[in-house]
Amino acid sequence: MEYLVLAVVVLIFLIGKGIYDKKKYKEKVRRMLSDDFGTVSDEEYSAEKLKSLQSYYRAVKRESYDVDDITWNDLELDELFMVMNRTVSAMGEEYLYAMLRQPQFDEAEMKERERLIEFFFNNEEKRIDLQEALYQIGKHRKYSVYECMHYIKNIKRESNLPHILVIFLLFGALALAFLKPTVGVIATVLVITYNLVSYMKRKGELDAYISSVTYLIRLLYATEDIEKLSVPELDGYVARMKELNKHFAAFKRNFWIIGSRKPTGDMMDMFMSYFRMLFHIDLIKFNRMLKIYDKYVEELNGLYKVVGYLDALCAAASFRALLGECGYCVPELLSESVPDVMVKSAAGNGENTGDSGFSGKVWTPVFEANGLYHPLLESPVTNSIRTNRSVLLTGSNASGKSTFLKSVAMGALLAQTIHTVPAKAYRASYFQILSSMALRDNMQGNESYFIVEIKSLKRMFEAAKAPVCTLCFVDEVLRGTNTVERIAASREVLSGLANSGRTICFAATHDIELTYLLEQDCENYHFEETVTDDKVEFDYLLHEGRATSRNAIKLLRMLGYPQEVIERAEASAEHFLQTGEWK
Repeated sequence: MEYLVLAVVVLIFLIGKGIYDKKKYKEKVRRMLSDDFGTVSDEEYSAEKLKSLQSYYRAVKRESYDVDDITWNDLELDELFMVMNRTVSAMGEEYLYAMLRQPQFDEAEMKERERLIEFFFNNEEKRIDLQEALYQIGKHRKYSVYECMHYIKNIKRESNLPHILVIFLLFGALALAFLKPTVGVIATVLVITYNLVSYMKRKGELDAYISSVTYLIRLLYATEDIEKLSVPELDGYVARMKELNKHFAAFKRNFWIIGSRKPTGDMMDMFMSYFRMLFHIDLIKFNRMLKIYDKYVEELNGLYKVVGYLDALCAAASFRALLGECGYCVPELLSESVPDVMVKSAAGNGENTGDSGFSGKVWTPVFEANGLYHPLLESPVTNSIRTNRSVLLTGSNASGKSTFLKSVAMGALLAQTIHTVPAKAYRASYFQILSSMALRDNMQGNESYFIVEIKSLKRMFEAAKAPVCTLCFVDEVLRGTNTVERIAASREVLSGLANSGRTICFAATHDIELTYLLEQDCENYHFEETVTDDKVEFDYLLHEGRATSRNAIKLLRMLGYPQEVIERAEASAEHFLQTGEWK
């Protein structure tokens, strides 16, 4: 009798402890979600993790108009993603990555993103209610949940009979222990050992897949929790979730068998782990769930996208808060710069039909930004520019040219993805965005830097044929060849891009000759610095016109070069500027 009382007491204690743990966990999560909003995540990203984040994007990649790998790397957009990634679910972070790689051309879609981002930004409690529901899904440290969702279909389906037999064997051994204790105990130990070994072997084979099914269960219950929230602003998404969720009643039934709905690491979670090892109940449930998965995989994809979309836009709202004192603006995007056929294409699969949709009219691209800055710099300098032509930037090394190029490119990308620009004001056409800035030799392909560069530039010419406006960026054009050919070829490349009809090209160069040769095609701007006897000072401010200072020679004096070297260099430079010839 006393054993029964003890067992009841222990059971009551475990239940009470579980309830208390869940309450404290809920309070901890909500406090964390509030504190994390508008901050940079301290999450670590291995190369493996960054690769896994690309899986969903690769599945939905459009044939044209996406940010390609060259541009992504040039602009260091992995860094931007890591700063922005305040998503709370695996679906959210994979969707956010894809969102940043796919500039939109649909005005209605951008308005909807703005509506949701603004709502999440201004309604903390309701945002936290949504994030709390999404937080239970969790994130995966190694695998892409989207990728694993679709790898599940490749798993060899197996019978549940072997797993059911081990349950009967265990109960049989335990029963034998009451009749023949010695034999029964030995049999029980052997059966438990077999169950553990066979479980760990099969579980190891299915680990990523079972983990994915666990995420799917949490996804289904998270959407149910969202459906219970009183948030009229999300009614359309809630209706979509309900429609998709109705197919998964059996999938969700007895979810605890596979994994905890809201993992807290408490004693009950630990107990369930051992229970699964002994009785293989999660493997049995997993095999049954595969049948439902096979039938409704597209509906799961739909839920994945709805949840990922909402979570990604919560992160976008957090990014607005992160910009803080530096500020942000809501962009004004010029819808007339996008043909009707492209709006349909961008909202669908992104396929280019080849129809310009402009009825023969060529729209002039527009780019205007006031107080634009680089969002990843700790103390950024703001700059403003207004142009409908290509721009040629000159100035010395480290004066700010490359940073400005990246600021413009990021501003355009963020405008067409999360509808948020790090600037005081932004007005521009819808653009496809390409860059050629931080190229390297292709050693595996046995290609020199120059070959890599001209291939990179050629893709800009191909892109410029598209029915939308093109915004491209070139840093030190054709630096991989000699001066004469570089200037001659650079002139024709930049002129060709500038006169392609719907292209604005921002190019940085040290070749002052190009500022004269391209005067009819490009606007000239420059960055400058001040050299004193012992230091160089940069203001990182954009100035109109070409660079006129010859501070490189002044640097020779500052570093103690012989006076005759400095004087001859200055005389030679002055002669060239006056005559166009070197002496």
